[in-house]
Amino acid sequence: MKATSVNINKSIQAISVYLVKRISKEGNCSEETAFKKLLKTMTYELLQNKDSELYAESPEYIWSMLRDEENGNIESWIEG
Repeated sequence: MKATSVNINKSIQAISVYLVKRISKEGNCSEETAFKKLLKTMTYELLQNKDSELYAESPEYIWSMLRDEENGNIESWIEG
């Protein structure tokens, strides 16, 4: 069964909210600041690209990708 555009958008939104809350909590900053930080990442850009199908992954998996990006370990994306 193919995911509908509405379901894909809801998944992307839910994952984004999860990421903002994690960034805010771990960075001890406001959610607005966390969202601005998230917007600047390649991970977020990839999440927004529906062709990547990253929306089908768990929020924890995408959080791990974000942490890897933050630590300069993008090679792990290619290997994984």
